[in-house]
Amino acid sequence: MSSDNPYQPPQVNDPVLKPHQADTDGIWRQGKLLVMRKTAVLPDRCVKSNVPTDRKLKRNLTWHHPAIFLSILISLCVYVILALILSKKATIHIGLADIWFAKRSRAIMIGWGSVLASIAMIIGGIVLIDQNDLFGIMIAAGVLVFLVGAIYGLVAARMVTPTKIDDTFVWLKGVNSDYLDSLPVWPG
Repeated sequence: MSSDNPYQPPQVNDPVLKPHQADTDGIWRQGKLLVMRKTAVLPDRCVKSNVPTDRKLKRNLTWHHPAIFLSILISLCVYVILALILSKKATIHIGLADIWFAKRSRAIMIGWGSVLASIAMIIGGIVLIDQNDLFGIMIAAGVLVFLVGAIYGLVAARMVTPTKIDDTFVWLKGVNSDYLDSLPVWPG
């Protein structure tokens, strides 16, 4: 472009970035947390094992301030409304190695298998309750298996957890320490 053009943006000679720095633009570490811009692209490394990978898992993250949980004391309906209004959201793509995809799939299958088995236990207990009082215990055990299976599936299949989301940044926990050590320190 010509230097005579008054509308031309100024040309700046940026210093050459190291290859390692180029793939971590907008990504930092803060203690045991990964801090990233919502628009940043994570490097092609597994966040759980720090091995190179080309597989990505899309995560739609939602977070609200923990103080909002106090509104449950007023009403569950009030909590739901506040959580929906005040939640911050981010969509990120995390790199996962094949072994971590397999662990996640196994946790999801165990969670769903437990939930389906518990439903069968509850229905079977209800149908056969008149024949024996032990089927009442089967119903209670079905409810317990349902809760344990659902909670296990939700917790074990989660790869990273947001600890805070604001309008620009996302803070994540559950990231491999070697992965974090390769990132610059959070300047904020």
